[in-house]
Amino acid sequence: MKHYNTGFVLGKFCPLHRGHMLLIQRALDACDMIYIVVDNIMDEVIPVKRRMQWVKNQYPTAVVLTQNHPLPQDPSETPLFWDIWREELLRLLPQSVDAVFASEHYGARLAEELSADFVMVDSDRKMVPVSATRIRQDIIGQWQYLAPIVQDFFRKTICIYGPESTGKSTLTKQLARYYHMPYVEEYAKQVIDSKNGDIDFEDMEMIVKGHFKAVEEARQQNAPLLFVDTDAIISKLWSNELFGKESPVIEEYIARQHFDYYLLLDVDLPWVNDIHRYRPENRESFFHRCEEQLIERGKSYAVIRGENEQRLINAVECIDGLFHVG
Repeated sequence: MKHYNTGFVLGKFCPLHRGHMLLIQRALDACDMIYIVVDNIMDEVIPVKRRMQWVKNQYPTAVVLTQNHPLPQDPSETPLFWDIWREELLRLLPQSVDAVFASEHYGARLAEELSADFVMVDSDRKMVPVSATRIRQDIIGQWQYLAPIVQDFFRKTICIYGPESTGKSTLTKQLARYYHMPYVEEYAKQVIDSKNGDIDFEDMEMIVKGHFKAVEEARQQNAPLLFVDTDAIISKLWSNELFGKESPVIEEYIARQHFDYYLLLDVDLPWVNDIHRYRPENRESFFHRCEEQLIERGKSYAVIRGENEQRLINAVECIDGLFHVG
């Protein structure tokens, strides 16, 4: 490949994916320095500042720029299309560029406008068979094509949360099966089973510590989604419910834990008695305390209702919404 002093790449990077990475790497390999312009598109589904930060972090040696306002996106919009883009890029770029790198055929005309060579990269998408449109339509399904920094942005840990006998454990496993993702069981069940239901105040610290460790270990899988049955806030509420007090350690672990979203399960399911359940008469009151904690702590959440399959459908709708980018 011919070597150049300066190269240029234009893109929306909405989001940055491995096809873009191939394109930018080709430019880096062929040039002493490159300019990357992140298109400031109208009606953007991912803010331009976010897209610029992804590109800057991924390619710290590149100069990353964007225009001050949206420009036409297709020559059919105005007969001045190429004049507008040429003048804007000549204003924006600190110096002339020797080569334009693109995976689309518009790159040839753009290179002509900038008096530069044109280098086509993987135009038929054989090397990286993906597009940003396909990714936006199915982020989880196209996960392997996202740039690592974008995966970090979209990765979510979901806490299934609420009173006892509301189907938390069942829904956690259902969601894990539906999305083919890992999950963490409620650690308190192990402790309760080991003591035949007769837990004491000192066990609460063991529960929050054990649960936190299990969640952190599961995070190492770096899956797009991780589902977790309950959290340390629930341990705080149950400590006060059963013993009238709580250990400072619980609040410490509440501060240390991180969940991107909570699914708060309503008490619209019938009570089912088992060794892990203690208060059939106050589930509604407990539900309100659960919600108050989320509100006080500024947590993002949705209340999930519905019996049988409808509960799962409602939960899936909420989770899919977290990944919707247009």
